[in-house]
Amino acid sequence: MMDEGPDQELLPEWITERDFNRREVIGGTIALFTGIGWWCNNQFPTAGNTNARLSEAEKSAATAAERVNVIDLRDPLLMSGLTLTVERAIESINDVLHDGTVTYGVWIAEKQRQFNSLLSTIPGVASPPTESRPAKRLARLEAVLPYYRSLDDVLHQVASTQRILATIEDPALYDGERPDQPPSNFVDIDSIDAANKAAKSAGERAAREENADSLLPDTEQVASQINLQARIQQQHSTAIQSYLDSAERFESGARKHEQGQMDQAESQFRAAKESIPDDILESELPYAISHHGPTLRDYATHFTKRRQGINRLIEACESGVDSSTQNVRFNKGLSHLIDARDVVSL
Repeated sequence: MMDEGPDQELLPEWITERDFNRREVIGGTIALFTGIGWWCNNQFPTAGNTNARLSEAEKSAATAAERVNVIDLRDPLLMSGLTLTVERAIESINDVLHDGTVTYGVWIAEKQRQFNSLLSTIPGVASPPTESRPAKRLARLEAVLPYYRSLDDVLHQVASTQRILATIEDPALYDGERPDQPPSNFVDIDSIDAANKAAKSAGERAAREENADSLLPDTEQVASQINLQARIQQQHSTAIQSYLDSAERFESGARKHEQGQMDQAESQFRAAKESIPDDILESELPYAISHHGPTLRDYATHFTKRRQGINRLIEACESGVDSSTQNVRFNKGLSHLIDARDVVSL
């Protein structure tokens, strides 16, 4: 009866027992190499297709990473275009991961690696890598896919919020129209933060476990800038609300002033002034929420002028001031308010 062939772990011992020398072992494997080579050559079209498909997905991921790295993610107006790039990468990677010819090509590469690993038990034959190159490339794509899916989720959230705020901003600024609910209700900071953290975690895991940095953007920078954008959108919602509230109160005060009710007028003017938050006045950020709307810097200029106008209106209500002086102060206040409106008008 013929001896059974050895497995990989027992091969050196099997060779030693039979007193094979290196030349005999190598000579004895020539036929086997010839057979394996013939089989692999016949699989070349599959290997070539696997390489091309993997390269296609890698290029799509690398393109998305480059695009995400160079864009200013703090700017709410840039999200819609960016989501298309990220979604193309997701689609490309997902198609490759579910391509049967690719998975078959990876299987072939792994079988070749296993065969080479078996031969490496022979003295003088180098050991192959622990994973074939196609398998490693496929694993990297599998690792980065969760990141891009999570990133797509958070980009959609901030883009959706931007569209809602842009929809309510124009009617608020030009017609004084109030939305059905406070603008701040449309900015879900907690939800955006959770999605942002999930994306960052997935990216760090892919970089750490599969060394996939070349297929990923700077995940730390991305998370930081998206976090800032959420706060920028929150500031816009506050600015819209403050615009409506202060306008309503100084308009009410103006009516009281015309009726000679100075105490009530002054109370309304002070309420209008208090409805303008200090952090909006101090903003220097050049980001808008709509393509034709004001930036946060514009809002800061607007509210500074509006507050100056309201101060003149308050002075026009002071007791002991003659009617002529009241009218002068009141008209100066209105002039400041008109200048303020011009800052946020088209």
